[in-house]
Amino acid sequence: MRRLRRVYFDGEISPVIELDENQSRKLKTVLRAEQGDIVEVLTKEYLAEGEIYIAGKKGVQVRILEKRPVCAPDYKFTVYQCIAKREYMDFIIEKYSELGVTDIIPVISTRSLDSLKSSAYERYVQIAKEAAMQCEREVVAEIHPVQKLERIKPAADENILFHERQGVKSMPEITSRNISMIIGPEGGFTDKEYNYLLNAGFKAYTPIDTILKAETAAVLFAGMIRLAL
Repeated sequence: MRRLRRVYFDGEISPVIELDENQSRKLKTVLRAEQGDIVEVLTKEYLAEGEIYIAGKKGVQVRILEKRPVCAPDYKFTVYQCIAKREYMDFIIEKYSELGVTDIIPVISTRSLDSLKSSAYERYVQIAKEAAMQCEREVVAEIHPVQKLERIKPAADENILFHERQGVKSMPEITSRNISMIIGPEGGFTDKEYNYLLNAGFKAYTPIDTILKAETAAVLFAGMIRLAL
């Protein structure tokens, strides 16, 4: 398919689809699309190409011309992310999505925020979708329900814990296509949490000798793993 304006559609592909208010606004005001223009429509299962059929005040309808299954990544990259303040967490979710993380699990730890409102969760989902549109990913990162740290049971082939002091002084050698990593909160993990995570199956690494902010560590280490994959 050609590179076209792209929007996300939550429903099933039919001969004519009607976009929701947010995606209609994006097409008309941000992407400057008009009736008759050709656009891409991404769903959970398909990437479609269609013609804007109606672009009225209330919404946009698209007549589907062709579709194909999305190209799923040949790896699974799960990130357990301790919940940060809104502006930092929004940034982290966006960058994870751009970098190709497949699964994002918000985590409550001793030094993280202690809850996740449903409105925040829905915002994360929307951020992941918008980031996928921006970088032309065909599979949106899945935002999972929040977990408490002490209940994490990592199931990837390689489970990586990046720690500022106590890990192996190198970057892990990635040999699997099924990876998970955990990024701690501002202030780091407690000793009890660190020991729990090691016993749960994570291996600790300290690739650099400086203390990073949580949002910086999230982007740096996700990017390093993504390159390795």
